[in-house]
Amino acid sequence: MTLPSYKNPPIVEVCCGMKFHASDKLRIPHIGSLWEKFRADYPIIQHAVPLASVMGDIPLDETTGVPLPRVWFINKEDDQLVQFQVDRFYFNWRRRENKYPRYKNIIENFEKVRDNLNDFFVEFELGELKPIEYELTYINHIPEGEGWDTIDDIPKIFSDFAWNQTSGERFLPNPKGITWQTVFPLPEEKGHLAVSLKQGRQVENKVPVLVFELKARGINESESKGTIREWFDLAHEWIVEGFTDLTTPEIQGIWERE
Repeated sequence: MTLPSYKNPPIVEVCCGMKFHASDKLRIPHIGSLWEKFRADYPIIQHAVPLASVMGDIPLDETTGVPLPRVWFINKEDDQLVQFQVDRFYFNWRRRENKYPRYKNIIENFEKVRDNLNDFFVEFELGELKPIEYELTYINHIPEGEGWDTIDDIPKIFSDFAWNQTSGERFLPNPKGITWQTVFPLPEEKGHLAVSLKQGRQVENKVPVLVFELKARGINESESKGTIREWFDLAHEWIVEGFTDLTTPEIQGIWERE
C-alpha cells in the first residue's frame, strides 16, 4: 500500500511507546544500570515529572510510598530521546534543524529501545516486559502565515472545521480561539485514533501555531515482535491517511504532497 507522502510536512515531534506491567522488583538504582545500555547513543540524562495512569495515579514505591521517577536519555543533537518510568517507555524524535526522518527510522529506533529493555529485564531478573498498550503520536505545528492568518481561515486547512457566521443571524461573533477533539475506532478493535486541534505558540520565536495532534493507542492480542510491528504499521497508516483525510488539498500543496 502506498500512503500519502509530503516533502515538507509540518511534523515537529513523533512519539512511539509502550505501557507495560510494572515490575515490583525494579528499584531506583536499576535506572543507572539501564542508562549504561543507552549511554553510547543517549549520553545526556534528565529527570522528568512522572506520567500518571488513566486513574490519575503516579508510580510509587510500595514499601516507602516515594514517587518513582521518569527519566530521559537524550542524544547529543537533542533530537532523539528515550523516556523510561517503571510502567512505560517511549522513543521520541523532535524537530531541531533536521528534517523528519520518516516512519521507518522512528519504528526501528523504537524497536532497538524495546530490545534493550527486554535484555535489561532479563539481565536483572525483573520479570517479563508484558505490554498493556501501544502508542504512536504525531504532533504537527502549522504556523501563522502558512495557509492561514486568522481563525476565519481554518476551513482552508481543515475541511471538516467551519464556523458558519451569517451577518445579522447569529448572536455570537466569530470565535477568537479554537479547541477541537474527536476519536475514531481502529479496525478489529485494535484501539482508537484521537485527533485534536488547538492553538499555541512556537517556543523559539513566539509565532502563533495551530497544534494538530494525531495519537493512536491500542494493542494486539498477540505480543510477538511481528504483531507489535503490525500494530504500529496500522497506527501509522491511520495517522497518515487521517492527516490527509482531515486536511484540504490547498494546504497539502503548501506541504508539497507527492
